[in-house]
Amino acid sequence: MKPQDKALRGFTLVELLVVIAIIGILVALLLPAVQAAREAARRAQCQSQIKNVALAVLNYESTFQELPPSIVDETISNNPGAGIGNSMDYTSGWLLACLPFLEEQALFDSFDFSQPIPGNDLADGQSVPNWKNVQARGAEIAVLLCPSDEANQVFYQGYQGSGPPDKLGGNWGRNNYAANSGAAAIYSEGAGSETAAVAPSVGSVRDAPWSGSSDANLGSGGWPVRTWPASVRGSMGPNGGTRLAQLVDGTSKTMMIAEIRAGIDETDPRGVWALPHAGCSVVASHGSGGDANGPNVCEVKADDISRVLAFPNCNANRTDPVCMQCNSDVFGFAQAAPRSLHQGGVFIAHADGSVAFITDEIETTGAWAPCCSVWDHLIMGADQDFQP
Repeated sequence: MKPQDKALRGFTLVELLVVIAIIGILVALLLPAVQAAREAARRAQCQSQIKNVALAVLNYESTFQELPPSIVDETISNNPGAGIGNSMDYTSGWLLACLPFLEEQALFDSFDFSQPIPGNDLADGQSVPNWKNVQARGAEIAVLLCPSDEANQVFYQGYQGSGPPDKLGGNWGRNNYAANSGAAAIYSEGAGSETAAVAPSVGSVRDAPWSGSSDANLGSGGWPVRTWPASVRGSMGPNGGTRLAQLVDGTSKTMMIAEIRAGIDETDPRGVWALPHAGCSVVASHGSGGDANGPNVCEVKADDISRVLAFPNCNANRTDPVCMQCNSDVFGFAQAAPRSLHQGGVFIAHADGSVAFITDEIETTGAWAPCCSVWDHLIMGADQDFQP
C-alpha cells in the first residue's frame, strides 16, 4: 500500500506572535546595555581628552615657567552702565595661548595678534574687524569636544544686534573644557571678590598683546578683568600666569581644568573655545553670590554670564530640564559652574595633570554661604591664606 504524503505544516499566528514577542524582549534588554556601552566609550574618550588638554597646559608651563592666564585684560566698546552695546571685541584666553601645545600651531599662526577677535562680523560704528580672526575663531578642535555633548556640534552664532543678518557671526567653534579661574566672580567691583588693582600690562605674544586691549576703558568707562588675591585664585586666574610653586595646597589637590557644557542652542555662548569668559572657556566656581558652587548646580542664577556677551535667551525665568539655567544680572558679575552630561558628575584635571571624576554630591557650602567646603578647597590653590 502506497503511504500517504504528509501535509507541510507552517507557523501558526500564535507561534509567530510569540517569536516576535521574544525578539522584542531581547532587543529591549540589549538596547540599554548597548547604549550604556556607547556612553562608557564616550566617557572614556572625554576623560582622555581632558587629560590631553591638561598635558598641553603643563607643556605651556614647562616652556614659559607659568600657567597661562584664563583671561587677558580686554576692551569692551560699550558703556557697561547701559548694558551690552552694539559691538564687543575679545582678546586672548588660555586655550588660544595653548594651541601650539595642542598640535594646532597652524591655527595659532592664523590669528592676527595686532587685532582683537570681533564679537560680530560687522562692528557697528567701528572699523571693519579683522577677518583672519573671524575665520580662525570658528575652528573645530576635536580634542576640545566631549563626545557625550551633542550640542557642541552647533556653532555659537555670535552677537545679535543691528546690522545685516549675514554679518552677525555664526561661526564660533564650541568647547567642553574650562580653566579654573578661582573662587570669585569675574568683573565684580567688590573688594571681597577681586582686588582694586588692575593687572599689569601683558607684554608677550603668548599672552596675546591685542591692540584692542588698553587701559583706556578702565574705570567708569569699562569693566576690566582684575587680578585676584592668591587666597581665592585658581590655577589659571585672570590677567597673569600662575607658577606651580604658588599652588601651595599642592598641584594634585588643585583643580586646573573642568568640564563645561556647550550652549543648548546657537544663541547660547557657553562652551566656546575662543571666548575667554565665564561659561565659555572659564569657570568661576563660587561666584558673586555663592550660587555657582558645585558641579552641575541647578541654581537659577548659577551661570551668570551677563556683561560678557549679548545673550537674548539668558534670563532667570528660563526653566530648562537639563539644569542649564542662566542669569541676565545687570550688576556686572560673571560666574559659571562646571557641567557635563556624564551621569552623576564631571571630569576635572588637577594641576599635576591627573584626572578625576568629581560627583555632584561633593561637599559644598551651598548657595550664599561663606567659605570653605571640600569643593572650595579644590578650587583655590592657596586657600590656607584665605581670610573670610
